[in-house]
Amino acid sequence: MFGFLKRQKLDLAQYDRDLVEAIDDAKYDYEKAKLSEEAMFESEVDPRLIQAETAKAKQKYFFLLRAARERKMKGHWQTAFVRPEL
Repeated sequence: MFGFLKRQKLDLAQYDRDLVEAIDDAKYDYEKAKLSEEAMFESEVDPRLIQAETAKAKQKYFFLLRAARERKMKGHWQTAFVRPEL
């Protein structure tokens, strides 16, 4: 009768893969924000806005790393900033 309320099982391996991908994306965004911050200080843009965007990217990256640490995941998230611009 209430079959539609049945919870699907969480695929932990897929969750881990998604988390690693999210960490890679967040690392890329954080590194890009840091580089943009350095370049934008020379422009007419409000520096507080630039610093806020960099801080937001940093917090997202470290939040995801904490989630991976809590799951006792291992990985190589300290790799260089190598993703090409699309």
